[in-house]
Amino acid sequence: MASVAIERRALAQEQAPSAASVVTQASVATHYVSRGFDISDGPPSPQLGLEWSLPSGIYVDGYAAKIRYFGMNAELDATVGYRSHHGAFNYDLSLYYYDYPGADPALHSNFAEIGSKISWGSGPVVPVLETYLSPNYFFASGKGLFISGGADIVFPHQITSSARIGYVTVENNRAFIYPDYMTWLVSVSKPFAGMAVSLQVTDTSITYAQCIHESRCSTKVTLKMTKSF
Repeated sequence: MASVAIERRALAQEQAPSAASVVTQASVATHYVSRGFDISDGPPSPQLGLEWSLPSGIYVDGYAAKIRYFGMNAELDATVGYRSHHGAFNYDLSLYYYDYPGADPALHSNFAEIGSKISWGSGPVVPVLETYLSPNYFFASGKGLFISGGADIVFPHQITSSARIGYVTVENNRAFIYPDYMTWLVSVSKPFAGMAVSLQVTDTSITYAQCIHESRCSTKVTLKMTKSF
């Protein structure tokens, strides 16, 4: 699921390229954390992303990840979006579709949502606000909203740190299984040996007793390595 951008996508650029471009990224992470939930349940999660973008700001991308969640073993995402900027104001508007091949149809796991990301400036501190709205969210839980805000901070030696705090609310919590909740993350990343290496800490406000899968909702430390082609 789309989430705080640094959790899930390193493909998106803040501004459109000067010519049509294709970017491919292969990653492996110790967890796949989406909006605070560990939906990989511990095993390393290989991930692959591909984005095609135009100078106009239009882009199309696909994303695949190995997961383990309610019998689901894979997540496939497709995105169509438009990104641009006016001076220091950057914005990205997207339509997402999430597919879980092989999932039990009774789960109603597939869903679509629209998303927006806005940011200001190019550093060293960049405030960020993201909003995602689905007409029928995960597990057919009705209207769903995820909103998060925070900042990216650029340090010397190509070190970037990010912090986000977010809130997830759905129309039907019984179908969703979980209550509405807060989530947060802090991460640091740096290029190393031709790859982007990041370390991320995430958590949610869901208690151990409220979490259907116990530790999935608790603090997670995720190491991720990404290679771009």
